[in-house]
Amino acid sequence: MPFSSTTIRDRRRADVRRRDGDAPCALQITADCRVVGGQIDFEARPPHPRSFEVDHVVSSDEAERLGWSSVEADALDNCQAACRQCNREKSSGERPTAAIRPTYVNPRFM
Repeated sequence: MPFSSTTIRDRRRADVRRRDGDAPCALQITADCRVVGGQIDFEARPPHPRSFEVDHVVSSDEAERLGWSSVEADALDNCQAACRQCNREKSSGERPTAAIRPTYVNPRFM
């Protein structure tokens, strides 16, 4: 579970805001977000679609599969500013993994 403590979540939000300033939404997935140039309303509170959220670049589930600790998954360099609408859109499913190709064996050497 990302940001298991509200203290960590609030501190991380402040860290990302301090680092990024008034930067636009890092994702800009939705058409609504692209129309306004990714502008985030830092004063708005959820459920406002333009409200500020911290997004994990590598999702918590994916980080767990990669063997990362929760501290590594919540590290500042794995977090970015995003609007609520785009963050929810990104969170709607897992990224597809590439299929593994069978190894090629030259018929001459069989």
